[in-house]
Order: sequence, then C-alpha cells, then structure tokens
Amino acid sequence: MTAGLRATRAYLAARPDADIDWAAAPPRYKRYPPAGRSVLPWNSGSDPLAGLLRDLMGLRPRWSYPVALTGTARQERPLVDVGRPVPSGGGLHPVELYVCTGPGSGRAAGLYHYDPAHHCLDLVRPGDHRAAMSGLLDAPPAVLPDLVVACTAVFWRNGFKYRDFAYNLQCQETGALAAQFLAIAKALDRRASVHVIFRDREVNALLGVEPAAEGALALLTLGTDTAARIEDLPTAADLTATPAAAPLDASPAVPTTLPHLTRLHTTAARPTRVRDHVPRYPGAAAGGPRVPLPDARPVRLADGVAGRASPLAGYRRDPVDADALAAVLAHAARGYRGDLPGAYAAPVAVDPHVVVDRVRGLAPGAYRYDADRNSLVQVGDASAIALVRNGPVHENTGLGLATAAAVVVPVGDPLDADRGLGDRWYRVLQIETGLVVHRAALAAAACDLGARIHSDGANRATDAAIGLTDRPERSLSFLLLGHERRGPRLPAPPPQRRELP
Repeated sequence: MTAGLRATRAYLAARPDADIDWAAAPPRYKRYPPAGRSVLPWNSGSDPLAGLLRDLMGLRPRWSYPVALTGTARQERPLVDVGRPVPSGGGLHPVELYVCTGPGSGRAAGLYHYDPAHHCLDLVRPGDHRAAMSGLLDAPPAVLPDLVVACTAVFWRNGFKYRDFAYNLQCQETGALAAQFLAIAKALDRRASVHVIFRDREVNALLGVEPAAEGALALLTLGTDTAARIEDLPTAADLTATPAAAPLDASPAVPTTLPHLTRLHTTAARPTRVRDHVPRYPGAAAGGPRVPLPDARPVRLADGVAGRASPLAGYRRDPVDADALAAVLAHAARGYRGDLPGAYAAPVAVDPHVVVDRVRGLAPGAYRYDADRNSLVQVGDASAIALVRNGPVHENTGLGLATAAAVVVPVGDPLDADRGLGDRWYRVLQIETGLVVHRAALAAAACDLGARIHSDGANRATDAAIGLTDRPERSLSFLLLGHERRGPRLPAPPPQRRELP
C-alpha cells in the first residue's frame, strides 16, 4: 500500500452505514451578524460584483411543468420554486463563498461572506484581505487580484444525508462553481484563475472558520489591481489581530460522525508544493475505430448560465445533433487558467468519455473523446447502453437513463500516486471533475439541450461499459443529455433574464 494514499483508500472503501436522519438536517444557509452588511443590487449595472455573485450562487426562480413520468402532461398549473445557478447533490448546497474585496462600489475593503438568501455581503473582518489571501497560494501572483473568492465546504450540510461520500460531492460542487466563475469572467472579459493548491491551515484561520466543521477547498481570483501594491496591504498577522465575526448558526464538528471525510480532508490539507510536480495527462486504453466529429457548434458557456437547469421529467426521443455533442465535449475538455501545471492546455486529471444512444450520424456505443483530433475513439459497442442502464442506480437516474440521448462520463484515477500530491490528489481530481462536467452542462444549455448530473451513475457497470474493467481509472460523474421533455402541447418555460454581454 502506498503510504501517502492511506486516507484516500480508506475513504473509497467506506460505505454509508446509517439511515438518513432528516431531523438532523442543518440550515442550508450560513448567516453572520448584519453589522457591516452590504446589500447588493439585483441589477448588476451599478455593482459588477453583485451580478457575479448572483450568477454564481444567488437564488432564482425556476419554472417547471407537471409532467407524468410517461411524458403525459398533467392538467395542472406550472410550478415555480427557488433554485440556484449551479447544481448541488440533493439540492443541499454545502459550499459557501467568502469574498476578499478592495474598496469600491460604496463598500469598505474587507472579508465578506455572501448570503444568497438575502443577496448581500456580511462583513466577517474589516481590512483588505486580498494580498494576505493570495499570498497563501502555492504560486502567489505578482500583481494583486481585483477579487479573491474562497470556496469552503460545510461538512455536515450534506454529510447528514450522504455521510462520508459528502466530500466527493463537496469537491465536485466546488469545481462546478469554478466552471461557472470562469464562464462569467470570460463573458465579462476578465482574467480568472482557479487555485487548488494553497496553505490550508492559514487560509482557514484567515477566514475564521472552524476546521473541524468547515474547510477551504479552492480559491478563485479575478482581474488585476494595478493601482494597489501588495507590499502596502496588511499581512495575515495584521488582519487576524482582529477576530473574525462569529456566525449566527455554528456548524457542528464532524470528526466523530464523518471520520473518513475528516481524515481525508485533514491529510489532504497538509502543505503541498505543486511546482515540483510534473503532470502526466490522463491516459486510457487505445480503443477501437476512430469516428470523426463535425465542427463543434459555436456556443459560449456564458449563454448557458441563465437557462441551465436539471430536467425533472426525462428527455424526448428526438436525437441530438452531432455538432451539439461536439460542442459539449469540446468545452468539457478545454483547458483553464489555474495552478495545476498543464491545465491551461487541457484538464490534467480527467478524460471525457461518452455513451451514445441517439446522436445523428453516430452509431450507438461507448467512446473516448480525443480533443486534439475532434474525434471519438470507440471503447464499447451498442451493448454499453444496456450495461449502463442496468447498473445499480436510483429510480430517478434509471428513469432519466431510459430516455437520455447520451451520457458524458468524466474518467480519472483516484489513486494516482505518481502525481506527487499524496491524498490531496483526490480533492484535486474531484474538483476538476466538477469543473469538466459543469462546463459540459453549460454547453448543453447553450445548445438548448437538457443536462442533469446523476452521481450514482458513476459505478462499476459504467466502468465496464467504457472499457475500464482492467484499468485503474474510474468513472467519476455521470451527465445525462437530451432534449428536455416538458410534455405535449406545453410551451417552453419563460426565458431567464440574460445580462451577460
């Protein structure tokens, strides 16, 4: 056994052993005292930060039409509920956002917590935290960012339901938020980066969170502030001399209730230097025939931000156009700016695969996507569809699978000791998985397709379907694609407000 991966191996071997106690469900929002609160305008024209946070995590209405699982329309009024822009396992949203800002927009420089329920920023500690926070990155920037956003996981928020598996979902949701952040920033013509290697203990101390209950998973940076000099801003020691505001609802510590999650997160938080690490791009079996794809449909991920929502009633039988699938896969496999060497060219941990049922011009089967040649390499024949559909999935996943036109499956090795990151590799892998699969979902929405993540679809049956039975890689997530079924003679939901340029 590789000593550096003991926590990861123990975590992967753990299984939920308790029924869900819904009475133990914690609040889905973290709240701070209102002193120093900055209420954000809903119209982002006067405050760009307001629009960014609204499109990352703000509440928004969602229309849904009652449709029977058979596809028959129910004679009922449309339903309206409240959701968030980025999907979350079980709709529990365990990730919190802390924002380090400089002075501007009528707001004092400080460390703020974003309250999505009230669309406001609550002051956690005064003072400009940008230099101190970005200085804790593995590769601190030479120029001060305009904005630093810390993504933390409140472990019990979804841990009460998913037990130790909650960490997998927390990391993937962090990656999805990072993908959303990058898409919005690109539409605004702002430079954005995703950072997953940093000094965890110091970051958590600067945020003022209790490490046994909540921990940082990623830091996101936006823009550059050439008017301020890093050396002129307060240090972490200067800032932490002032205690952070205490939340109104303390989250419970989880070392006893979620021991494997706690051990993996604690071990992954040990200091890591990625600059000495040489990446190895994900590899997969050579596979069979190569199938060229048409040019990808030209869509922007930002165009999927407003309309992306998880289909509730499955998919129509209409086939998906091949250029739309090509766009979904191209965006999923695109590089991004971050602190992992090689990530600017392509994801360094994840290799997209797809199981095709009804895509125009493509034979049903399982394929590995080759971004360099815009083609699919066959790794399974049409029997892969039955393998996936007969896998150990929940009822709602099975119902979606029965009508989905295709499934995007990101693949990677959770026990890759050669990457030099030890147990932190699992966190990095799952964050990148969330980033890749949410980019695919945004591209699908921009192509007017429905897409929904079903984490239980990443299982041994799916591994077998895409040719991973004798390989170390595993399916990591599972994104159903198709034309959303809204029922006969029912109109499409009203379009969401679109303000991205």
